[in-house]
Amino acid sequence: MKRYVLWPVLATWLAACGTSAAPTPVAPDVKPGTVVVEVIYLNHPPVRPVLTAVDTLLANYGERVSVARYDLDTPEGADLAKAKGLTEHTPLAIFINGSMDFTVGGRAVQFYSFPQGQGTGMVAEGVWTIEDLQDVLDEATSQSP
Repeated sequence: MKRYVLWPVLATWLAACGTSAAPTPVAPDVKPGTVVVEVIYLNHPPVRPVLTAVDTLLANYGERVSVARYDLDTPEGADLAKAKGLTEHTPLAIFINGSMDFTVGGRAVQFYSFPQGQGTGMVAEGVWTIEDLQDVLDEATSQSP
C-alpha cells in the first residue's frame, strides 16, 4: 500500500509543472474584451517619473483598458511578482493581457525595467520605449469590441 502514497504527490507535482505563469485574474466588473494592464512597480523616486509617463499614456485609453497597479513593497505586489516569475530586482514590469513580451516593428520588446534612455546607474534600462507601449496598447485596444 505504501507505493500508492506517491501517486497524489506525483499528480500534484505534475500539475504544478504544467505552466510557469499564473493566469491573469480579471475582476468581475471588467467587461469582456477589455484590455487588462497590470503594472508591478517599486514606488521609489527613480521609478515615479516613468510611472507618470505610463499613467498618462494609459489614461488615453479610457474604458478600453482595465489597469491594476501593484506596489512591490506590499504583500499583494510581492505575491503577484512571484506568481509572474519576477525574481530579480524589478523596478517596473507591465503585463498586457497577461504578457510583457511583444513584437513591435519586427523586434522583441519586453515591458520590464526602465524604458530605454531612463535607466539608472544601479539598474539598467530595458528594451522598450513609451512609444512601444503605445503601439502595443493601440493594437490590443483595436482588437477589443
